[in-house]
Amino acid sequence: MKRSLAVFGSLLLLAALLGVAPATGADTLDPAAYAPAAGRQPAGDPLQTLGFKTSHIQIPAIGLDTPILAGVDMSVINQGVAHWVGTARPGGEGNMVLAGHRTTYGAPFGDLDDLKPGDVVYVTDGSGIPVLYKVTTTAIVEPEDVWITYDSGSPILTMFACHPKGSARYRIVVIAERAASAPLL
Repeated sequence: MKRSLAVFGSLLLLAALLGVAPATGADTLDPAAYAPAAGRQPAGDPLQTLGFKTSHIQIPAIGLDTPILAGVDMSVINQGVAHWVGTARPGGEGNMVLAGHRTTYGAPFGDLDDLKPGDVVYVTDGSGIPVLYKVTTTAIVEPEDVWITYDSGSPILTMFACHPKGSARYRIVVIAERAASAPLL
C-alpha cells in the first residue's frame, strides 16, 4: 500500500512538475518526436534508488554548478537537480531528463528561462568525464505533458521546472543536444 501511494504521489508530482503553457518567445516542442512508438518507451520508475549522486552539472550562463541526484521523488528534488531514473545517462544515446526547483530548495533551475540557443551545459559522468550539450530549444508545456520524459532516439538533455517562478501552473522545458566534443572545464 505504501509503495502504491508513493507511486501515485510521484505521478501527481510529475504532472505538477511538467505543466506549462505557451509563453512569449518560447519555441514549440513536437510531441511526436517523443511518441512512445518504434521502441520508444516512457521513462522507468522514478522511485528507484533515490537520492544518490550520479553525476554533476555545470551551466556557466546561469552560474549553476551542482551534483545530480538519482530519482524525481520530492525528497530528491528538494535536495537539488534530480535525474529521472530510466532515462539516458550523461552522454548516452537517448533523452537524459533532469528536474529541479526554481524558487525553493536552493532553486538550482531558478534561471532556466535565461538560457539561450547555443548556451553550453556540461554534465560530468560518474567517471569524471565531461559531456558537452548545447541548448537548442526552450518551451513552455502543460504539467500533463509527460512525453518530454520519453526516449527521443537521439542524444539530448531535457531540463524542466515549474513555470512561472513561484507557480506550478506550467513547466519550462529546455532541450540541449550533445555536442561532438567537450572543451576542458
